[in-house]
Amino acid sequence: MTVNEKMKLVLNLAEEALKKNELPIACIIFYNDTIIAQSHTSESEDKRLLVHAELKALLELDQKKCKPREKAQMELFTNLEPCMMCLGASVSSFVGKIYYSLDAPSDGAAKWARKTWHEHHIKSSFCLPDITSGILEAESKELFIRYIDIHKEGPLVEWVKTIL
Repeated sequence: MTVNEKMKLVLNLAEEALKKNELPIACIIFYNDTIIAQSHTSESEDKRLLVHAELKALLELDQKKCKPREKAQMELFTNLEPCMMCLGASVSSFVGKIYYSLDAPSDGAAKWARKTWHEHHIKSSFCLPDITSGILEAESKELFIRYIDIHKEGPLVEWVKTIL
């Protein structure tokens, strides 16, 4: 599968989240072309805040008890730049690559990590994953536009506007 084909699967999962009245954010972790873990946000359904798509998928991966060298070959795909919590969980999970669609200027951590990681992690057993952004960006943006069209106002709508 190509990078775009993998991200399309993430966008389909984000579409499912939107249909459930959730933010349209999803994550799939691949080992080659095999889906190892997947999830979408569930803050509305769970009435909790730490149920981000990436964190939920990483917790599912963790339960599979894969070896760090296997995880280093895995790719995490998400349609929004990971926040600090999700990026930190990705690093701690030894995921080798992260691909995402949209930047999250207000709380995304990937750009910050790329600028500061090597300055602060001279000797570390953890590595910053290779990070690639902009994959199917327009398609992901469309899902967030639809979220605003459905919800019209509120703090999450205001946050989504920072992405667009």
